[in-house]
Amino acid sequence: MPLTEDGGQLHNLDERARMRLEELRPEGLTGELRWTFDRLALPLCHPTVDRLKPHNVFMFRQLCAAVVRHERLTLELEEAGETYESETRNGKQIKARPEVAQLNETFRQIRALANDFGMTPAAERGLSGGGQMGFNFPDPNGPEGYLT
Repeated sequence: MPLTEDGGQLHNLDERARMRLEELRPEGLTGELRWTFDRLALPLCHPTVDRLKPHNVFMFRQLCAAVVRHERLTLELEEAGETYESETRNGKQIKARPEVAQLNETFRQIRALANDFGMTPAAERGLSGGGQMGFNFPDPNGPEGYLT
């Protein structure tokens, strides 16, 4: 637990989250990737959530890179449109730009990685503890031992 300069515990949870983010942020992140990492990691570093661990920072960085790629593709498709016309021997055809398939694949990657970090509503419900009840095996030597 982080301590203040005088040795007392740091009670400000938001400040503890920022300190944890500084500890976990990989070296060499620049620009948009660093901004995205900080934006997405801060809520996961909050002490009440605590879902970002040192051993899975690499995969979280991959999530951030996919988010940056998704945002760039979205901007490109907003400017250029999702379709184009092509003149073929069968006449004019309207086709989807290749960026549409890239955007869809990037979104699938984001959804899978975000689910791993509990960042989707379904994953969050699963992490809340309201899921499946655990098994309760009776003691084989106890009075209910005949059930086993």
